[in-house]
Amino acid sequence: MSTAAAVLVLLGAGLWYGEERGGAKELGSGEAMAMHGSDGHTHEGENAMSAEHMVPGGTPHDHMAQFAGVMNDYLQKLPSDPDAAEQMLLSKYDGETVDSDGAVKLVGYRPIVSSGLPAGYSLESTSVLKMPCCTCVKAVCKRDDGSTLVLFEHDDEEAAWFGNRPSSIAMCGEKNCCLVDLDSSIAATWKQGSRSVTAVGVRDQHEVATLVTWLDKS
Repeated sequence: MSTAAAVLVLLGAGLWYGEERGGAKELGSGEAMAMHGSDGHTHEGENAMSAEHMVPGGTPHDHMAQFAGVMNDYLQKLPSDPDAAEQMLLSKYDGETVDSDGAVKLVGYRPIVSSGLPAGYSLESTSVLKMPCCTCVKAVCKRDDGSTLVLFEHDDEEAAWFGNRPSSIAMCGEKNCCLVDLDSSIAATWKQGSRSVTAVGVRDQHEVATLVTWLDKS
């Protein structure tokens, strides 16, 4: 091969390699965008979904959409039949009822409710669920009037569990909370240390502030 031909071959190889690298970079950017929610937060938990919840051929978006559907069914059952709602989630997501020590063995931390609840609330049960977003701790709490409030403690920053329901950001106590309209009640998610807490079945923003303030000091 002549010197000129060799130079042309090397130049061609260099251009191909540059195009491949450029394409890989572009693909990486697309993947990063696909893992962002509407608020720009990444959802690393969606990549860590356990195999038993993966439907063949499904995507992380598909699984989270299915999860939002399950949560919608749960929310419809919760006000009128909290026991049935509880059993549905336990069955769907391999739930295991535990005490504080049992939770530590499964998730590596002691549930925040193990330090107690504000006056007017009592702890009914604690369980660990293998949900699509993460493995989380669920605490069923009862108000003095017998109504139910549920606290989910989880690792993902955003609880994208409620589909397209209206949401807003508000100051509750001393923390920013994402409030979601559940028709007859609201859900609230806030950062609690290195994890997040989502309260379901909350009556109003004042109740969220009460919970946030109490749990932040416990």
